[in-house]
Amino acid sequence: MSIRDEQITNTTIPSPAEQRASGAFSKPVHQWPPSRFSQIGHFLWHFVQMCLAMCIGGGILNALVFLAAPTLIGYPDPRQQLPELSLLAIAFIYSLPMALWMRFRGMEWRPILEMSGAAIGLAILLIGLAWLGIIPRSSLRGWELGFCGPACVLMLVVMLFRLDLYTGRKGYHAQVA
Repeated sequence: MSIRDEQITNTTIPSPAEQRASGAFSKPVHQWPPSRFSQIGHFLWHFVQMCLAMCIGGGILNALVFLAAPTLIGYPDPRQQLPELSLLAIAFIYSLPMALWMRFRGMEWRPILEMSGAAIGLAILLIGLAWLGIIPRSSLRGWELGFCGPACVLMLVVMLFRLDLYTGRKGYHAQVA
């Protein structure tokens, strides 16, 4: 028997479980970008998820914070008495569930902060416009009630600056080990 034959007969074949653990049966990574249709679908689905998380989660938190908590701290209607602070609080309240959902989905912190910054930036812009007298201070209460729609539009603008991330193009290239 030759040395080669001895090596072949002495070689152990790993079990299927060992092969699975080593990644031998893993699916290949696509090395091409997804189709245009897939990219648009991925972008729209991400946008819908962010709006749903913001509007539903934020709406629930908003109700809890502004219906239950104010009487405990001595402000029966903080939106009327403190419209600027209330609007800023609403921006954070609406951003929180969206940020948590993005983090749950495995997003990095930078895109999470960019998306959250869209809602918080909207609140700061509106407060600044009210302080400058461009819009009436009393109109801030109306913005508090209809905050989700404009915040979602601004999130869409933020998403357009990161098309590779939100269309699914990022991460489709295989890393050669």
